[in-house]
Amino acid sequence: MATQNQINNINMSRVLRFLWINRGCSRARMCRDLGLNKSTITKNVQILMDRGIAEEIKEGNSSPLGGRRPVSLGVRQDFCYILGMEIQTEFYHAVISNARGQIVFTRSNRLQKPDSSLLDHFLNALEELKPSMEEYKVSGIALGLPGVIDSNKGIICYSMAFGIQDPLSFARSAEEASGYPVFIENDANCCCWGDLAGQKASRVENSLFLLSEFRDVDVYSPGLQSLALGIGLVLGGQVHSGKDYSAGEFTSVLKERNGAGQFSTEPEELGDLRNNPEVVIRIVHEISRNISSLVNVLNLSRVVVGGVLCEFKTMVGEQLRVCINESWPYANPVECQIEFSELGESMVAYGATGYFLEQLFGLPELEDRKDRGWQFILSHPLLPDKNKL
Repeated sequence: MATQNQINNINMSRVLRFLWINRGCSRARMCRDLGLNKSTITKNVQILMDRGIAEEIKEGNSSPLGGRRPVSLGVRQDFCYILGMEIQTEFYHAVISNARGQIVFTRSNRLQKPDSSLLDHFLNALEELKPSMEEYKVSGIALGLPGVIDSNKGIICYSMAFGIQDPLSFARSAEEASGYPVFIENDANCCCWGDLAGQKASRVENSLFLLSEFRDVDVYSPGLQSLALGIGLVLGGQVHSGKDYSAGEFTSVLKERNGAGQFSTEPEELGDLRNNPEVVIRIVHEISRNISSLVNVLNLSRVVVGGVLCEFKTMVGEQLRVCINESWPYANPVECQIEFSELGESMVAYGATGYFLEQLFGLPELEDRKDRGWQFILSHPLLPDKNKL
């Protein structure tokens, strides 16, 4: 049985999330949609406003019968700022976003010492970003990383890119070293979280994010750049991580059993992709054949392409549509929307901020030991409290 304190936290988290997703809602709508009584809504909204989290936006139109006009509510954009980062084997990309997921700062730079540990890369990047973090009073950090990531426990299970073969409790080490709350998530999954955060109330239930980047094959092959592909899946409106957090790890069905890389083409040849049109045609077709099966088997309604493949937008879009319909056994065409991300090299870093915001405005579960929503706000002193300012 849930305690009264747990029920209060859940109700507050529901109100908080509703305000974040449905900016411009009224108290009356919150009562109706959340099934909570007026006094609970009034009390919780007032607490959020007193802490500087929520704000009244404007008065709406009264009904045809007259009466008091409803007051619209929403989360304050400056309630908090989040640093999102992607760390690759040579570069980092960083963004700072506000509580509504709007980017206010971006930066990319080469890692200072490529042979350093991942934690050192993180701390060196923070030192460079410190002035901007202080300017925006950053409240927390989220990282998008290549590999299999247990985001609930903050553990890197393994990462070929960084040579991590045994579980590494990275989030805890990063928190202790930086003094900030830190979340970590798989890079392709981050893209899904960023996409969901941007959609707010109009979320697509089932979709796929195709992350394509040039990067070193791994830390043992510095300078050997190749195309890397990651897949993020959204099923039922939630990012699907899988039982062992490895959902989305990609290897082409056309790749030879003992071949290197992810594709039937050797990694060295893919490193010069932009200068070899024949290889571009071959690899786009191979990727499209792989993705088409997922689209039809999972009945996905949307595919978002990000990164290198956006440079070949027309070809990728046409090949995906052709392969999706060729692998569909019925006469009617498959209705699957194909889109291309406009975030460029910031897409993973921005997605990381989306993941942080999902925890900040998330709904706790009774058996879940991880703080989400209101309990997360109460337990993190870096999140602002207007009463203490």
